[in-house]
Amino acid sequence: MMVNKKNMSVNKLEVGMRLAEDVRGNGQVLISKGVTITEAAIRRLEDSYFINEVEVYSEEDTYSDDEVKQVKNIQEVDKIFNELSFDAEQIFIGMENLKVSDIEEVKKFARKIQFELESVSSVVKNIVLHGSGNDTIYRHCVNVSALSSILGKWIGLSDNEINLLLYSAILHDFGKTKIDKKILDKPGTLTTKEFNIMRSHPVIGYNYIKEIPFLNKAVGYAVLTHHEREDGSGYPLGLKGENIHIFSKIIAIADVFDAVNSDRVYQQRKAPFEALEIIRKDSMGKLDYEYCNIFLNHISNYYMGERVLLNSGEICKIVKIDINDIARPLLLVNGEFLDLKEHKELYVKKMIF
Repeated sequence: MMVNKKNMSVNKLEVGMRLAEDVRGNGQVLISKGVTITEAAIRRLEDSYFINEVEVYSEEDTYSDDEVKQVKNIQEVDKIFNELSFDAEQIFIGMENLKVSDIEEVKKFARKIQFELESVSSVVKNIVLHGSGNDTIYRHCVNVSALSSILGKWIGLSDNEINLLLYSAILHDFGKTKIDKKILDKPGTLTTKEFNIMRSHPVIGYNYIKEIPFLNKAVGYAVLTHHEREDGSGYPLGLKGENIHIFSKIIAIADVFDAVNSDRVYQQRKAPFEALEIIRKDSMGKLDYEYCNIFLNHISNYYMGERVLLNSGEICKIVKIDINDIARPLLLVNGEFLDLKEHKELYVKKMIF
Protein backbone atom coordinates (compact mmCIF):
# COMPACT_ATOMS: atom_id res chain seq x y z
CA MET A 1 0.00 0.00 0.00
CA MET A 2 1.37 3.39 -0.95
CA VAL A 3 1.38 6.11 1.67
CA ASN A 4 0.82 9.61 0.26
CA LYS A 5 1.96 12.71 2.10
CA LYS A 6 1.75 16.41 1.37
CA ASN A 7 2.79 19.70 2.93
CA MET A 8 -0.08 21.76 4.28
CA SER A 9 -0.11 25.37 5.44
CA VAL A 10 -1.12 25.67 9.07
CA ASN A 11 -3.97 28.05 8.17
CA LYS A 12 -5.42 25.40 5.84
CA LEU A 13 -5.39 22.51 8.30
CA GLU A 14 -8.69 20.81 9.06
CA VAL A 15 -9.84 18.74 12.00
CA GLY A 16 -9.42 15.04 11.20
CA MET A 17 -6.21 15.32 9.17
CA ARG A 18 -3.28 13.21 10.39
CA LEU A 19 0.30 14.32 10.80
CA ALA A 20 2.83 12.46 8.66
CA GLU A 21 5.85 13.82 10.57
CA ASP A 22 6.57 15.10 14.08
CA VAL A 23 6.06 18.85 14.49
CA ARG A 24 9.03 20.28 16.38
CA GLY A 25 9.69 23.62 18.00
CA ASN A 26 12.46 24.80 20.31
CA GLY A 27 13.99 21.33 20.25
CA GLN A 28 10.79 19.64 21.44
CA VAL A 29 8.15 17.52 19.74
CA LEU A 30 5.04 19.71 19.83
CA ILE A 31 2.74 17.17 18.17
CA SER A 32 3.68 13.60 17.28
CA LYS A 33 3.53 11.90 13.90
CA GLY A 34 0.31 9.92 13.38
CA VAL A 35 -1.78 12.14 15.66
CA THR A 36 -5.18 13.23 14.36
CA ILE A 37 -5.45 17.01 14.11
CA THR A 38 -7.90 18.57 16.58
CA GLU A 39 -9.10 22.16 17.05
CA ALA A 40 -6.70 22.50 19.97
CA ALA A 41 -3.79 21.26 17.84
CA ILE A 42 -4.61 23.80 15.11
CA ARG A 43 -4.72 26.64 17.65
CA ARG A 44 -1.42 25.50 19.10
CA LEU A 45 0.23 25.50 15.68
CA GLU A 46 -1.24 28.89 14.82
CA ASP A 47 0.21 30.30 18.05
CA SER A 48 3.65 29.00 17.04
CA TYR A 49 4.77 31.75 14.68
CA PHE A 50 7.83 29.83 13.54
CA ILE A 51 5.74 26.97 12.06
CA ASN A 52 4.20 27.82 8.68
CA GLU A 53 3.38 24.37 7.34
CA VAL A 54 3.33 20.73 8.39
CA GLU A 55 3.34 17.40 6.60
CA VAL A 56 0.07 15.45 6.63
CA TYR A 57 -1.28 12.29 5.04
CA SER A 58 -3.32 12.99 1.93
CA GLU A 59 -7.08 12.55 2.01
CA GLU A 60 -7.03 9.46 -0.17
CA ASP A 61 -4.77 7.61 2.27
CA THR A 62 -4.90 8.48 5.94
CA TYR A 63 -2.94 5.53 7.29
CA SER A 64 0.21 6.21 9.30
CA ASP A 65 3.49 4.49 8.50
CA ASP A 66 3.18 2.36 11.63
CA GLU A 67 -0.25 1.15 10.58
CA VAL A 68 0.93 0.29 7.10
CA LYS A 69 4.06 -1.57 8.26
CA GLN A 70 2.33 -3.61 10.94
CA VAL A 71 -1.24 -3.61 12.14
CA LYS A 72 -1.16 -5.02 15.66
CA ASN A 73 -4.32 -5.59 17.62
CA ILE A 74 -4.49 -5.25 21.38
CA GLN A 75 -4.04 -8.97 21.99
CA GLU A 76 -0.88 -9.12 19.88
CA VAL A 77 0.63 -6.09 21.58
CA ASP A 78 -0.23 -7.49 25.00
CA LYS A 79 1.58 -10.69 24.07
CA ILE A 80 4.68 -8.65 23.24
CA PHE A 81 4.44 -6.85 26.61
CA ASN A 82 4.23 -10.22 28.38
CA GLU A 83 7.25 -11.56 26.49
CA LEU A 84 9.26 -8.46 27.33
CA SER A 85 8.22 -8.81 30.99
CA PHE A 86 9.63 -12.35 31.02
CA ASP A 87 12.85 -11.07 29.45
CA ALA A 88 13.11 -8.39 32.14
CA GLU A 89 12.76 -11.01 34.87
CA GLN A 90 15.56 -13.12 33.34
CA ILE A 91 17.85 -10.09 33.15
CA PHE A 92 17.20 -9.20 36.79
CA ILE A 93 17.82 -12.79 37.90
CA GLY A 94 21.13 -12.80 36.02
CA MET A 95 22.39 -9.57 37.60
CA GLU A 96 23.62 -11.12 40.85
CA ASN A 97 27.32 -11.04 39.92
CA LEU A 98 27.26 -7.54 38.35
CA LYS A 99 29.53 -8.22 35.37
CA VAL A 100 30.21 -6.04 32.33
CA SER A 101 27.91 -8.36 30.40
CA ASP A 102 25.01 -7.31 32.62
CA ILE A 103 24.84 -3.81 31.16
CA GLU A 104 25.19 -5.29 27.68
CA GLU A 105 22.07 -7.35 28.38
CA VAL A 106 20.27 -4.22 29.56
CA LYS A 107 21.33 -2.36 26.39
CA LYS A 108 20.14 -5.24 24.22
CA PHE A 109 16.83 -5.27 26.09
CA ALA A 110 16.44 -1.50 25.62
CA ARG A 111 16.87 -1.90 21.86
CA LYS A 112 14.28 -4.67 21.88
CA ILE A 113 11.76 -2.47 23.69
CA GLN A 114 12.30 0.32 21.17
CA PHE A 115 11.87 -2.08 18.23
CA GLU A 116 8.91 -4.08 19.52
CA LEU A 117 7.04 -1.10 20.95
CA GLU A 118 7.66 1.48 18.21
CA SER A 119 3.96 2.29 17.79
CA VAL A 120 3.10 4.98 20.35
CA SER A 121 -0.61 4.38 19.82
CA SER A 122 -0.31 0.66 20.61
CA VAL A 123 1.77 1.33 23.73
CA VAL A 124 -0.63 3.94 25.09
CA LYS A 125 -3.74 1.87 24.39
CA ASN A 126 -2.24 -1.26 25.95
CA ILE A 127 -1.12 0.49 29.13
CA VAL A 128 -4.46 2.31 29.49
CA LEU A 129 -6.33 -0.97 28.93
CA HIS A 130 -4.16 -3.40 30.90
CA GLY A 131 -1.72 -1.46 33.06
CA SER A 132 0.73 -3.82 34.74
CA GLY A 133 -1.75 -5.62 37.01
CA ASN A 134 -0.20 -7.10 40.13
CA ASP A 135 3.24 -7.38 38.49
CA THR A 136 4.82 -4.41 40.22
CA ILE A 137 8.32 -5.26 38.99
CA TYR A 138 8.67 -6.81 35.52
CA ARG A 139 5.56 -5.78 33.55
CA HIS A 140 5.73 -2.45 35.37
CA CYS A 141 9.38 -2.15 34.28
CA VAL A 142 8.40 -2.64 30.62
CA ASN A 143 5.47 -0.19 30.81
CA VAL A 144 7.51 2.51 32.54
CA SER A 145 10.40 2.01 30.10
CA ALA A 146 8.13 2.35 27.06
CA LEU A 147 6.38 5.44 28.44
CA SER A 148 9.65 7.05 29.55
CA SER A 149 11.15 6.59 26.09
CA ILE A 150 8.07 8.11 24.47
CA LEU A 151 8.02 11.09 26.84
CA GLY A 152 11.75 11.59 26.39
CA LYS A 153 11.23 11.89 22.64
CA TRP A 154 8.33 14.31 23.11
CA ILE A 155 10.55 16.45 25.33
CA GLY A 156 13.28 16.43 22.69
CA LEU A 157 16.07 14.36 24.26
CA SER A 158 18.91 13.19 22.01
CA ASP A 159 19.24 9.54 20.96
CA ASN A 160 22.04 9.02 23.48
CA GLU A 161 19.94 10.54 26.26
CA ILE A 162 16.99 8.34 25.27
CA ASN A 163 19.23 5.27 25.56
CA LEU A 164 20.45 6.25 29.04
CA LEU A 165 16.88 7.09 30.06
CA LEU A 166 15.76 3.64 28.92
CA TYR A 167 18.51 1.90 30.92
CA SER A 168 17.41 3.91 33.97
CA ALA A 169 13.74 3.08 33.47
CA ILE A 170 14.44 -0.62 32.98
CA LEU A 171 16.41 -0.74 36.24
CA HIS A 172 14.39 1.78 38.27
CA ASP A 173 12.67 -0.85 40.45
CA PHE A 174 15.45 -3.45 40.47
CA GLY A 175 15.72 -2.89 44.22
CA LYS A 176 12.26 -4.41 44.70
CA THR A 177 13.68 -7.82 43.73
CA LYS A 178 15.60 -7.74 47.02
CA ILE A 179 12.52 -7.07 49.17
CA ASP A 180 10.52 -9.87 50.79
CA LYS A 181 7.58 -10.81 48.55
CA LYS A 182 5.34 -10.98 51.62
CA ILE A 183 5.79 -7.22 51.90
CA LEU A 184 5.60 -6.57 48.14
CA ASP A 185 2.36 -8.54 47.77
CA LYS A 186 0.71 -7.67 51.08
CA PRO A 187 -2.95 -6.75 50.36
CA GLY A 188 -3.52 -4.78 53.54
CA THR A 189 -1.93 -1.69 55.03
CA LEU A 190 1.82 -1.94 55.57
CA THR A 191 3.21 -1.50 59.07
CA THR A 192 5.60 1.40 59.61
CA LYS A 193 8.54 -1.01 59.44
CA GLU A 194 7.26 -2.63 56.24
CA PHE A 195 6.57 0.78 54.70
CA ASN A 196 10.14 1.89 55.39
CA ILE A 197 11.47 -1.35 53.87
CA MET A 198 9.42 -0.67 50.72
CA ARG A 199 10.77 2.87 50.53
CA SER A 200 14.31 1.52 50.65
CA HIS A 201 14.12 -0.03 47.17
CA PRO A 202 15.70 2.96 45.33
CA VAL A 203 18.75 2.80 47.65
CA ILE A 204 18.98 -0.99 47.34
CA GLY A 205 18.80 -0.74 43.56
CA TYR A 206 21.37 2.06 43.44
CA ASN A 207 23.84 0.15 45.62
CA TYR A 208 23.69 -2.78 43.21
CA ILE A 209 23.66 -0.84 39.95
CA LYS A 210 26.52 1.54 40.79
CA GLU A 211 28.84 -1.49 40.83
CA ILE A 212 28.14 -2.43 37.20
CA PRO A 213 31.37 -1.67 35.26
CA PHE A 214 31.29 1.12 32.65
CA LEU A 215 27.68 2.10 33.38
CA ASN A 216 27.00 5.82 33.04
CA LYS A 217 26.58 7.28 36.54
CA ALA A 218 23.39 9.07 35.47
CA VAL A 219 21.63 5.69 35.32
CA GLY A 220 22.38 4.81 38.93
CA TYR A 221 21.47 8.32 40.05
CA ALA A 222 18.12 8.13 38.24
CA VAL A 223 17.39 4.79 39.92
CA LEU A 224 18.19 6.34 43.30
CA THR A 225 16.03 9.43 42.81
CA HIS A 226 12.98 8.33 40.79
CA HIS A 227 10.74 8.80 43.86
CA GLU A 228 11.93 12.34 44.59
CA ARG A 229 9.32 15.06 44.19
CA GLU A 230 9.48 18.71 43.15
CA ASP A 231 8.36 19.99 46.56
CA GLY A 232 10.87 17.88 48.49
CA SER A 233 8.25 15.41 49.75
CA GLY A 234 9.82 12.44 47.96
CA TYR A 235 12.44 9.93 49.06
CA PRO A 236 15.13 8.84 49.84
CA LEU A 237 16.97 12.20 49.77
CA GLY A 238 14.14 14.74 49.89
CA LEU A 239 15.51 16.56 46.82
CA LYS A 240 13.67 19.50 45.24
CA GLY A 241 13.17 20.89 41.74
CA GLU A 242 16.38 21.41 39.80
CA ASN A 243 18.28 19.04 42.09
CA ILE A 244 16.29 16.12 40.66
CA HIS A 245 17.78 14.55 37.53
CA ILE A 246 15.80 14.91 34.29
CA PHE A 247 15.64 11.10 33.91
CA SER A 248 14.13 10.81 37.40
CA LYS A 249 11.49 13.43 36.56
CA ILE A 250 10.47 11.54 33.40
CA ILE A 251 10.45 8.12 35.04
CA ALA A 252 8.35 9.52 37.92
CA ILE A 253 5.57 10.54 35.51
CA ALA A 254 5.62 7.19 33.69
CA ASP A 255 5.75 5.37 37.05
CA VAL A 256 2.69 7.16 38.43
CA PHE A 257 0.71 6.79 35.19
CA ASP A 258 1.25 3.03 35.02
CA ALA A 259 0.57 2.54 38.72
CA VAL A 260 -2.80 4.31 38.69
CA ASN A 261 -3.78 2.43 35.51
CA SER A 262 -3.11 -0.92 37.23
CA ASP A 263 -4.93 -3.17 39.65
CA ARG A 264 -2.75 -3.64 42.70
CA VAL A 265 -3.24 -5.81 45.77
CA TYR A 266 -3.68 -2.59 47.76
CA GLN A 267 -5.81 -0.55 45.32
CA GLN A 268 -8.12 -0.79 42.31
CA ARG A 269 -7.07 0.84 39.06
CA LYS A 270 -8.36 4.32 38.34
CA ALA A 271 -10.76 5.20 35.53
CA PRO A 272 -8.92 6.33 32.35
CA PHE A 273 -9.53 10.06 32.70
CA GLU A 274 -9.07 9.92 36.46
CA ALA A 275 -5.54 8.66 35.75
CA LEU A 276 -4.88 11.71 33.57
CA GLU A 277 -6.35 13.95 36.26
CA ILE A 278 -3.94 12.49 38.84
CA ILE A 279 -0.99 13.44 36.62
CA ARG A 280 -2.49 16.93 36.25
CA LYS A 281 -2.91 17.33 40.03
CA ASP A 282 0.54 15.96 40.78
CA SER A 283 2.03 18.48 38.35
CA MET A 284 1.10 21.15 40.89
CA GLY A 285 4.08 20.52 43.15
CA LYS A 286 4.85 16.81 43.01
CA LEU A 287 5.84 16.08 39.39
CA ASP A 288 7.62 18.37 36.94
CA TYR A 289 4.99 20.82 35.65
CA GLU A 290 6.46 21.33 32.17
CA TYR A 291 7.00 17.63 31.52
CA CYS A 292 3.50 16.79 32.78
CA ASN A 293 2.04 19.33 30.36
CA ILE A 294 3.97 17.80 27.48
CA PHE A 295 2.88 14.32 28.54
CA LEU A 296 -0.81 15.24 28.88
CA ASN A 297 -0.96 17.30 25.68
CA HIS A 298 0.50 14.45 23.66
CA ILE A 299 -1.07 11.42 25.29
CA SER A 300 -4.58 12.91 25.23
CA ASN A 301 -4.34 12.90 21.41
CA TYR A 302 -4.39 9.09 21.55
CA TYR A 303 -7.72 9.20 23.39
CA MET A 304 -9.34 11.28 20.65
CA GLY A 305 -11.93 9.46 18.55
CA GLU A 306 -11.94 6.42 20.85
CA ARG A 307 -15.07 4.90 22.33
CA VAL A 308 -15.70 4.99 26.07
CA LEU A 309 -18.17 3.47 28.50
CA LEU A 310 -19.83 5.86 30.95
CA ASN A 311 -20.94 4.93 34.46
CA SER A 312 -24.50 5.30 33.09
CA GLY A 313 -23.88 2.41 30.69
CA GLU A 314 -23.84 4.62 27.58
CA ILE A 315 -21.13 4.10 24.97
CA CYS A 316 -19.80 7.38 23.54
CA LYS A 317 -17.04 8.69 21.30
CA ILE A 318 -14.44 11.22 22.50
CA VAL A 319 -14.68 14.43 20.46
CA LYS A 320 -12.66 16.98 22.43
CA ILE A 321 -10.45 17.07 25.52
CA ASP A 322 -9.77 20.20 27.55
CA ILE A 323 -6.34 19.86 29.18
CA ASN A 324 -7.44 22.27 31.93
CA ASP A 325 -10.40 20.04 32.81
CA ILE A 326 -9.01 16.81 31.49
CA ALA A 327 -11.34 14.40 33.27
CA ARG A 328 -14.46 15.83 31.64
CA PRO A 329 -14.22 15.55 27.83
CA LEU A 330 -16.79 16.43 25.17
CA LEU A 331 -18.43 13.24 23.89
CA LEU A 332 -20.67 12.19 21.03
CA VAL A 333 -23.53 9.80 21.73
CA ASN A 334 -26.34 8.90 19.33
CA GLY A 335 -25.42 11.81 17.08
CA GLU A 336 -25.59 14.39 19.89
CA PHE A 337 -22.87 16.09 21.92
CA LEU A 338 -22.56 15.31 25.61
CA ASP A 339 -20.33 17.66 27.60
CA LEU A 340 -19.27 16.03 30.86
CA LYS A 341 -18.50 19.48 32.27
CA GLU A 342 -22.26 19.99 32.38
CA HIS A 343 -23.04 16.51 33.72
CA LYS A 344 -21.06 16.09 36.92
CA GLU A 345 -22.94 12.88 37.73
CA LEU A 346 -21.34 11.14 34.74
CA TYR A 347 -17.77 9.96 34.26
CA VAL A 348 -15.80 7.74 31.89
CA LYS A 349 -15.68 4.28 33.41
CA LYS A 350 -13.47 2.57 30.84
CA MET A 351 -12.02 2.84 27.35
CA ILE A 352 -13.28 0.53 24.60
CA PHE A 353 -10.54 -0.22 22.09
